[in-house]
Amino acid sequence: MKIKLINATLLDVANSCVLENYTVCIDGSLISFVGENDNLFAQAFNADKVIDFEGDILCAGFINCHSHNAMALFRGLKDDVPLEQWLFDNMFVIEKFLQPKDIYYGTQLGLLEGIKSGITTNLDAYFYPKSIIDANIDLKTRLVCALGATMYDNRLEGLTQEYLSLKDANDLVSFMAYAHSIYTIDTKGLEDTVIFANEYKLPMHIHLAETLKEVGDCVQKFNKTPVQLLEDIGFFEHKCLLAHGVHIDKDDYLILNQHDVSIAHCPASNMKLGSGIAPIHSMLESNINICLGTDGPASNNSIDMFREMYLASMLQKVNLCETNIMSAKTMMRLSTLNGAKALCIDNKIGKIEAGYKADIIRISIKDINMLPINDYYSNVVYSGKPENIKMTMVNGEILYENGVFADHIDVEKIVFECKNAIKRLKFESEIQV
Repeated sequence: MKIKLINATLLDVANSCVLENYTVCIDGSLISFVGENDNLFAQAFNADKVIDFEGDILCAGFINCHSHNAMALFRGLKDDVPLEQWLFDNMFVIEKFLQPKDIYYGTQLGLLEGIKSGITTNLDAYFYPKSIIDANIDLKTRLVCALGATMYDNRLEGLTQEYLSLKDANDLVSFMAYAHSIYTIDTKGLEDTVIFANEYKLPMHIHLAETLKEVGDCVQKFNKTPVQLLEDIGFFEHKCLLAHGVHIDKDDYLILNQHDVSIAHCPASNMKLGSGIAPIHSMLESNINICLGTDGPASNNSIDMFREMYLASMLQKVNLCETNIMSAKTMMRLSTLNGAKALCIDNKIGKIEAGYKADIIRISIKDINMLPINDYYSNVVYSGKPENIKMTMVNGEILYENGVFADHIDVEKIVFECKNAIKRLKFESEIQV
């Protein structure tokens, strides 16, 4: 299908500028033209559908670089407790009773919320990856599936079999090798994850240095920081994405700079679990690629990239007592370009440019909270909310427009199945709110 978007205000994040009265032409899944409305190519483009943005903001879709979408089932289940208690005494208990169907519909519930927040790509790390993949394929969202949440009897063999059975699932799906953490997987398991990643040339993903306890336990056990431990194991031989990195110190920056390592900053989850404030300003100053993630809806409890951008900026300003850092333009880079780089698909998404995938969002400038427009970037990051999203497009297909999901998305069915799933899971695990 050929779609033409006209009269748009384009946020060119790569060049930190605003381009008014622009047209974007889409041919199938790809952007074929970006330029002014009066360009001859734009005028001659024979579109099946023309959408007048009426001055609204057009930009690349947000990229969620760390999520566990199916944990939408556990939203509000056990709040206001430390991470270790929340994870070991509650989440790990109820997760034992999860079934593939639960993951399928729980993932879709999280995806619905993300789509309404302008998220077009998710890195999802959770159990039953086939269910995660099927959920994304059926909703037509872009996915980076992190393989390795399953506790295999033989980790290397299990990872290999799982990857080979899933690797050709869909063009919208790519993969990472995943280890949950250094405190849930032993050294042998981490080494097997590295061997697997090396064999299939996959980037790697892991939770790291999320709490002071994790760092302290690692130093006591190995006489190394978590970053030093992973380097010795070989985790950084390929591109690697670390989730959280709240307690990574400056000595570790030198290690990360020697390798292609990104960090997914999850400010809302880190705040809610009392983990601390990741020093992302200092990391960026040290040329470490920082992107944004929501984490799971059980520890956040939202999937809202506007909130993540706002919190990421404000936390650094208040923590360092400096107002001129982590600007709105920087936050937009973290949620688009930096995210694409972290997921190793920066040649496909994260920009509004000819040849890139048509992962596009429309943000209203007519809503009360977006008026007046003195600075487009400022309004998006400091004032924007999910309700300002008027269109979410993935791969050239509109999934959400003017408050309505596309016909292939059965919202009532997803909600019904999720309500039944959590009712059963709470009964089977005996965990109550």
